[in-house]
Amino acid sequence: MNLALVDDMEYDLRNLQNLIIEYFSNRDTKFCVSLFSSGEQFIDAFGPQTFDVIFLDNLLGGINGMDVARRVRTMDRDVPIVFITTEESYALEGYEVQAMDYILKPVKKKRLYKVMDRLNKTAGPRNVIEIKENRMTRQLYLDDILYVRSSGHFLEIQTSMGSLKPYMTMEYFQSMLRGLGEYGDTALGLRFQNCCRGYVVCLDHVRSLDASDFLMSDGSRIPISRPRYKEMQTAYANYLFRHTRDIVE
Repeated sequence: MNLALVDDMEYDLRNLQNLIIEYFSNRDTKFCVSLFSSGEQFIDAFGPQTFDVIFLDNLLGGINGMDVARRVRTMDRDVPIVFITTEESYALEGYEVQAMDYILKPVKKKRLYKVMDRLNKTAGPRNVIEIKENRMTRQLYLDDILYVRSSGHFLEIQTSMGSLKPYMTMEYFQSMLRGLGEYGDTALGLRFQNCCRGYVVCLDHVRSLDASDFLMSDGSRIPISRPRYKEMQTAYANYLFRHTRDIVE
């Protein structure tokens, strides 16, 4: 596992390095830790598939952590980014760049180990579905889907890399999500929600919720029907709670 640690505070950088070395000391896993004291230094060294995870201070001098993450996403949409932060309030910003998690400073062993265990678990195959577009069958990662809109006999699937228009009904698409355990139970706070007739939205890519719409990470607005508004409030609140509660542990 190749890890990048980016922090302009020498003490924090070394502390994180020592905790990661300690984590791997009792595990039969080869690893390499690369240290960067600025966002500029890291960007100069970064390339697609260079690292398996990036631990990134969000308050860097010079190029700040969010801008570094944005640049990373133009080159690599999949590498996990874990922000190291001093404030819980920064957590919601990371949905724009699909941050995997946040850790509060000073970094605690228990909290870091929990994140590392998640990384090891998610290193395996990601959920995919098969779609047909222009008579071609292709695999689509669920992680890449922002939202889906029904358009006649076709779907418009908006992804982080562009739009796809497979010949598929919304009902069939939803059945695939159910088969993967990803769809629509607000009690569980699952990612994909039917927010309006003809729309399914992925909460991973929601930036905020206002009086009538979801505001997405790409700037688009997805309508929420009045009968489903309270249900969507609950689903989104459950989702945020599940993804931010570990920050303070």
